[in-house]
Formats: sequence, structure tokens, C-alpha cells
Amino acid sequence: MSSLIHRVNEPQLFIDANTLDLLDPETMETGVLDHTDNGLVAVTDQGAAAIVTATESGHIHVTVELWDGTPPLHLDDWQDAAEISISWTGQRMELGCDPDDAPHLDLPPGSYRLLAHGRGRDSGDVEGGDPPETYLLQLWPAPAQKPVVHKATSHYGASIRSPDTTPKGWPAWMTPDEIAAIRAARGQ
Repeated sequence: MSSLIHRVNEPQLFIDANTLDLLDPETMETGVLDHTDNGLVAVTDQGAAAIVTATESGHIHVTVELWDGTPPLHLDDWQDAAEISISWTGQRMELGCDPDDAPHLDLPPGSYRLLAHGRGRDSGDVEGGDPPETYLLQLWPAPAQKPVVHKATSHYGASIRSPDTTPKGWPAWMTPDEIAAIRAARGQ
């Protein structure tokens, strides 16, 4: 059974340009990010990663966890969840776009899996007392593997995913879960 090593919780993290950046402070390189595979998370050849957010500029709630092995998979409370591999070369992962005040996770160099969960992604920019977009990012040591989409139900994520990921004959704005629900109702 896997154990949680460290958790960073930031209920009011400022982000800009629709991305939550996960950067090595030594390089601060982001590179080109392509979120069209899963509509949620992408990694660059330089090792940086980013979560695409519905909030263009503002505050979101982020929790980042480092595990010693694969964490338990809990999807009930999340709209979207996708898993990718990341090769980390630094000693620390900074979150967000403010290098002077960025929360961070001590992360030794190595090969990791990153499981990103998101909810509140169809709300857009939140106002007043509305709950912000919320993300849970879980990392653990693991060899590189193919990306996995565990859940894809937000309309925002569907708008980013490549149209090639939508089955033929269905509108591109429909999520895979919506298509599956319609097919199940029709007995297909």
C-alpha cells in the first residue's frame, strides 16, 4: 500500500494565462504545451508541466501530493482526471506564476507519474463567494508510461481535447462520458 510523503495545499493560488505551471525554479522553462490529448494536463520535453484552467487569470485551489507509490484512485468528486509521465531534473517543483511567492514541493530528480484531477472547470472565472476551480495533483516515482484519461466530463475539457478524440457522428463539444451515457441509454 502506498503512503503519502508530502502535501502542499494552496487554497488561493494565483494563476495567469489559463495555466497552472509546474516549474523547476532553476530553469523556469515551460516550452510548448499541447493539452489536446486529455484537455487537462501536458508536459514538455524540458520536463515542465502545466494544467490548463478555465480561469484565465485569478485564484484557484490546488493541492499537490508526493507519494511513494501509486496512490488510491478516487474519481467521484472530480470532473476530469488524467495521468501522464514526467521526467523531473530539478530539486523542487514550484506552482503558479509568481516566482517570488510560489508554493513548492521538494521533488528529487527522477521519472514520475502525475495524476491531475480537476473540478469547477465549467464555471469559468468565479465571482465573490463561489468556490474556485479546484485541482489535486498527485506524483509518485514510476517509469515512463502512456498517458491515461481516467475521467473526462467537463465541457471545458471537451472544448480543448482534439476533435479526433470524439467518436464519429457525435458533436465535438460532448464529453466521452456524455456519449457513453447516451449509448448506454440506447442499449448500444
